[in-house]
Amino acid sequence: MAENWTRRQFVRASAATAVTGVNFLTFGSDHDDGWHRGDLMHLIPSANHNRLLIKCSFRLPRSAPILHLDGRTIVGQLTDSSGRYFVFDVSSLAANKEYSLQLFDKKARALCDSWPLKTFPAPNFDSQSMRLLTYTCAGGYPDYPFDEQPFLSIAQRQRLLRRALSFKPDVLIANGDHVYWDQRTLTESDDPRTRELARLWYQQFGELDLHQPAKGTQNESIIKRAVEPQISALYGVTLRSTPSFFVGDDHDYFEDDRANEKMVTLPPSSYQRSYSRFTRNLFLPEFLPDALRPPTLSGSGAADRPDGVSESFGTLRYGRLLEALIYDCARYLSLKGVVGGLVPPDAERWIQRRTADEYVRHLIHVPSHPFGYSAGKWREWYPDVADVGANSSVRGFQKAARSQPLRLTTEREKYLWQPGWLSQHQRLIESLRNQRNRPGIIVSGDLHATGHSLMTRSRNIDLGTNPVHAILSGPIGTGTGWPSAARGTPPKPAIGVDLEELTSVREKNGFTVLDIDQNTVEVKLFEWKRGQPEQEIDHLKPFHTYRIKRKA
Repeated sequence: MAENWTRRQFVRASAATAVTGVNFLTFGSDHDDGWHRGDLMHLIPSANHNRLLIKCSFRLPRSAPILHLDGRTIVGQLTDSSGRYFVFDVSSLAANKEYSLQLFDKKARALCDSWPLKTFPAPNFDSQSMRLLTYTCAGGYPDYPFDEQPFLSIAQRQRLLRRALSFKPDVLIANGDHVYWDQRTLTESDDPRTRELARLWYQQFGELDLHQPAKGTQNESIIKRAVEPQISALYGVTLRSTPSFFVGDDHDYFEDDRANEKMVTLPPSSYQRSYSRFTRNLFLPEFLPDALRPPTLSGSGAADRPDGVSESFGTLRYGRLLEALIYDCARYLSLKGVVGGLVPPDAERWIQRRTADEYVRHLIHVPSHPFGYSAGKWREWYPDVADVGANSSVRGFQKAARSQPLRLTTEREKYLWQPGWLSQHQRLIESLRNQRNRPGIIVSGDLHATGHSLMTRSRNIDLGTNPVHAILSGPIGTGTGWPSAARGTPPKPAIGVDLEELTSVREKNGFTVLDIDQNTVEVKLFEWKRGQPEQEIDHLKPFHTYRIKRKA
């Protein structure tokens, strides 16, 4: 643990990490899984039925690469200041068609092998089946100078991803916390030891200037050094043929969700938005347009982004088979009392309209913050806090230093918690219950656990006629940050919420595979935890399988 390190050891080790930067980590060989990647550092695509959006980067600066696709050539648009990061926006494509893509330089020399990538079926097409892979919390810098790393190694995370991708999903949703780099919440921690180690780390690695934007300042190189090991090293080019959706959450805004007398980290301040938007622009595709998602929705239509994309709210539309509504519960969080929300009013209206329209066979909500469960955190739908005793005042984040798990209570104040958050939760839950032919399904991010329950009551809302499935998708990168360790309690049903466990909540790494056909959504949960033999990952089987059936 960090406590086993002396100050001198910490400085020496962290200085070595900071100096070596990107070369300190392995980003894959020139030939990954037999595919020649050349100088590519990462390559991540997204798709809809008629458009592709691809983010990529190279180890060394270069002139703009050129994408060849079906006889067309598209010049990459530069997104950073040093000539290493590019985006390709390819429109006017045929639906449900597999294309062959390849990158070339301006002298027509191939930069990598060709690869296939398929668009989705048209929105009115009766697709028969598809497979969706989802997980959360894949981020985390992999080489802190501690005896025990707070996150799984990149090799362990890649092994989990290889197993997940071996099921050949049609689509991937990575739900929040792709980046952990919480400078202020660590350097201003209530714990003196945390403050000291964080201060030393950021001094040696490079301290972000919170008064400067991300791009074109000294912050740019620091952010790249911090994020490349968490995204580029993790994914490399393995997702090149898997359309991927990346949902933002609190850590993706470069702080933990924290509220106390010293700081309130959400909604994000200007430096948090700058760092998060810059990271997204470099590494991760935004959400492509959908005809039924308003183009003026919050986080959409920014002039420095491809035309019509959204940075915060996305639609995964797969023919008439599936519509997944993806929503970031951090960027537009509001502190407006009884009218506050984790998503803004325009996004809530969009979610409710789409939930009420039952043209599509299956609908899934994919919020970055979980429904049904609580661990006593600040930014939850629920007012629950950890009960730390009659003489204690619960003010924001509390870490319990005791051997027995704490219970949750609503008898104490949760600092700056907004009653409007719960009201919004209730409206969204009610919209899911009111579906006539579809069951309510929520697959959440953020919570470092995996599980599946039926929500049968949410305070005054009886869900008995159409219970809502609350699925925790499982974290990829968590090493030590389990709720029971960080907050004194494992995830529990929120007070006032009745959950029927279909499988117990487990504080383990893992992922979820959803097999979807015309009448069912089959849920498969996978688990593994550091301390188990790593070779077990290669043969993981689902520990929980459940078929959610349409009502009609």
